[in-house]
Amino acid sequence: MTHNGFSNHHEKELVAGNVEGHTNGIHANDDEAKNQSKFDILWNTKISNTTSFIIVSKFLAEFFGTATLMFLGCMGCLDGFDNVTTNLSRGIIFGFTVMIVILTFGVVSGAHINPVVSIAAYIYGDLSGTMVLVYFIAQFTGALCGYGLLMAVAPQDYFNQALVDGYGSCVTAPHNSLTSAGALAIEFIVTGILIWACCGVWDPRNADQQNSVPIKFALLVAAISVAAGPATGASMNPARTLSPCIWNNSYHKIWIYFVGPPLAGVIMPIVYKYVFRRESNNIIEHIPAPPQEQVCVCILHNKDSHVEKV
Repeated sequence: MTHNGFSNHHEKELVAGNVEGHTNGIHANDDEAKNQSKFDILWNTKISNTTSFIIVSKFLAEFFGTATLMFLGCMGCLDGFDNVTTNLSRGIIFGFTVMIVILTFGVVSGAHINPVVSIAAYIYGDLSGTMVLVYFIAQFTGALCGYGLLMAVAPQDYFNQALVDGYGSCVTAPHNSLTSAGALAIEFIVTGILIWACCGVWDPRNADQQNSVPIKFALLVAAISVAAGPATGASMNPARTLSPCIWNNSYHKIWIYFVGPPLAGVIMPIVYKYVFRRESNNIIEHIPAPPQEQVCVCILHNKDSHVEKV
């Protein structure tokens, strides 16, 4: 009985305390929730939805995405830590690094992480000229910082040895057996394949085929890298090429990677846009009857699909 009496009395105190708002902090939590709600409303309506903030957000997504590509991808190309890389291992690591970036930043900026893809998006009509410039700055600076971070944390001896054995760790250069024209053609073709894949993903008819895009691009980049890696390094990306060249002061035939891939980025989206792209897959149109016959002409158009670009 004594225990029950104490419990009842204590419960009354708790109830009284709750009414006054001093005992268990419920009102304090409510106030914090209200303040948090006000902040969320302010953030979502006055800050994060502004044009300036969106541009900054996309810039940072491309910056960190390209930095990730260079740090992880080129770490996978580094012969060191008791590990000797192969063409297959290098292709796989770059492919799945692209997958990581798409999963992380695809919904923010499209995860271009490549100036050539941004050029293609502009020609395709999915990116403004201003944003192309923003993406360019983010991609080139991100690539420089990503590779620079790798050089800062990995032993310098590994990079020095790569310069002794070749043109430098993760530096793209044509194989000695290739002519400049042959290397240029390979970079143009493999970049064109990449760009056509992007255009296919951007095609409105693929609006409902977006769930597996990251893994598709991982396998695509891996396949191209394994196939063309021994020939030219399979760059397909001027930002990816420039950064290791600058850090290693190694510029062997770098012009190939600033001519072939950008040229593909201009030509291939034009071809896809005007030859392969369709705005709607199912348009049913009833042809009008001759003018002298007064009939009702009905034209049915399916609503165009809208899709987030990668």
